[in-house]
Amino acid sequence: MRVLLTSLFALVLATGVLAAGYWYKFPNYTYRYRLTVNIEVDGKARVGTSVIEVTWHSGPTLGDVGSYSSTIKGQAALIDLGDRGLVVTSLLGEDWGRPYSSTGGWGALWLAPRAFGFGTSVNEMPEFLKEIGKRDLVDDNLPRLLLFSNPQDPATARLLPVRDIPSVLGPSVRFAGASVEITNDPIVIDVRQKLAWLEPLEKKPPGSDVIYLPNKLRINRYLFIGDASQCRECKQ
Repeated sequence: MRVLLTSLFALVLATGVLAAGYWYKFPNYTYRYRLTVNIEVDGKARVGTSVIEVTWHSGPTLGDVGSYSSTIKGQAALIDLGDRGLVVTSLLGEDWGRPYSSTGGWGALWLAPRAFGFGTSVNEMPEFLKEIGKRDLVDDNLPRLLLFSNPQDPATARLLPVRDIPSVLGPSVRFAGASVEITNDPIVIDVRQKLAWLEPLEKKPPGSDVIYLPNKLRINRYLFIGDASQCRECKQ
């Protein structure tokens, strides 16, 4: 019995050492921030906010698979403009979180690091994770905005570049700034209350869970709810 226990202890110890070595060589980087977007309508502020968590997972390079992958927890920020519709800050940009052009806007992956003066390299994560506080977002680092003129109909969605807000929504409507703030606040998932069609879309099998619009916009769950957000209505 003593020999067996000794062998088991040695195995557990060796496994722990291997795991510690792996995580030392391939660390994960996680940060959580609050995104706030302000739009002014007829002189009154309409504010949308959400808490978003990004994790970069590292590992060995396998073939064409890179050494880093990302996951997102949380949801898009929603700005309710009343009869003018609902503005949503898409969690995803057009290309791996990046915009194709200055009108596209950024996804959730890089907004916070860029706001604190970092680039779009995971290698900068250890330094970025030391940052605290709040930063305003500048013109070339704004979230990708979607406008639903009718929030109950996903077919009414369109891209809404910040510079086009007055021309699309009227001269009394203007973008009034956005910010990110490093936080430990809980993540809230309640977007389905505003977008009732989202839950049925989530239940569709892969391949049929995307809505393709004539304006070339593609609507799916991951624009609104992070891929690592497993809860339905929760705080985490």
